[in-house]
Amino acid sequence: MPQLCARTCAVQRRFQKLLLTCIIFLCIVPSLAQSDGLETVQTGLRVIEGDILAAHNPFSRAIAVPAMNLPWANGVVPYHIDSSLSAMSVQAIRNAVLRWNEVSGITLVSLDGGDDNISLLTATDDTLIFQRGPGCASWVGRRGGAQEVWVAPNCTAGSIMHEIGHALGLEHEHTRPDRDQFITINWDNIDPAKQHNFNVAPAGSRSLSEYDYDSIMHYGPNNFSINQQATITPRFVSTGVIGQRRSPSQGDLLAIARLYATDLSVLTQVYPFNQTSEVAIHVTNDRAQGAHKISLSVSIGEGRLRDYNEDEWVCENSVPSKVECTMEQLTGGASSLLLLDLDRIVASDLVWAEVSSKTPDDNLQNNANSADDEPVRAAASAVVLQDDPVSDLGFGGGLAPVWLPLFLLWLYRQTRFRTYGRV
Repeated sequence: MPQLCARTCAVQRRFQKLLLTCIIFLCIVPSLAQSDGLETVQTGLRVIEGDILAAHNPFSRAIAVPAMNLPWANGVVPYHIDSSLSAMSVQAIRNAVLRWNEVSGITLVSLDGGDDNISLLTATDDTLIFQRGPGCASWVGRRGGAQEVWVAPNCTAGSIMHEIGHALGLEHEHTRPDRDQFITINWDNIDPAKQHNFNVAPAGSRSLSEYDYDSIMHYGPNNFSINQQATITPRFVSTGVIGQRRSPSQGDLLAIARLYATDLSVLTQVYPFNQTSEVAIHVTNDRAQGAHKISLSVSIGEGRLRDYNEDEWVCENSVPSKVECTMEQLTGGASSLLLLDLDRIVASDLVWAEVSSKTPDDNLQNNANSADDEPVRAAASAVVLQDDPVSDLGFGGGLAPVWLPLFLLWLYRQTRFRTYGRV
């Protein structure tokens, strides 16, 4: 009987060791996947600040090279999803892309087919490639050509939104030069090997909006903690809820608006002809960035629309005395002439046009025009944050599930108690 107990205890001790090994593996490996300075043999890339891709050259820091942190042409971002990614990762990418397209002025367009925005694409080799990687990571801004976005199995939709923010040109909020006015970095709580992730960004880094605790680009309060204590403490908010991964914040959207803003203007003229009228509307994009999802509303008095020149516009006269037209895109520096053929002579003071777009407009004073030069009225062209954020409680580049290691630890402790209780 003692021999049987001895064998049982030996088996149980081996089982405990196996459980402990699993716990250590599950706890350490995810953090390695997000660790700074990570390199891969396949790509020769390394990761800085936890999730920013950089060249192998140790002196190359993506966010410190403004010349390489470029906006995407006309605010259109072509992307491709690698076929090796799991269905769960693909869905997370699609959710992240959908969210950015819903709330911001840029448009991510799939190269994999079935995208309603395919008409926005122009001939370009600049592409985001969502591919399998050891963590969640991205370059900052457009690099030129194909550029990677790493998607590990534990990358959530919120984490991928964060990486898309990097790809669009946003840097980490907690490293901006004025950060010490708004947060306290608790250096004693940070893993010494990861402290460089909290260094202030070098000269040349841009601050595109006010400091934003709610930014999707902000680190969470416990990132890279060595003792489970806070590594970042907000100075002016009491909740400590920073580093959310639900949706781009209003501050994030303002920063994107400043990177990708357009300036639409409209000029209206009326030409009477044989008991009819022709209304000429010139819509111009006065900025280098493109405008997406353009809407043009034209008041026409008692007139009715007979015809119009298409020229990429789609118009309808379903509402009396008003013509509503839309256009998918007007590239930077371009203009478009819309001609409306009305069924009667319409007084010029009754014709008034107003233009807006999905893309934020940095000058609203030229968005409306009356044919008789009445005082210009500004048209709203704002991006409104939706109230249905994608749920994601992760912080940083990505957060692996913690329930399994906790369960194994509980099982280990239960087994250990029973073993020593019987011996």
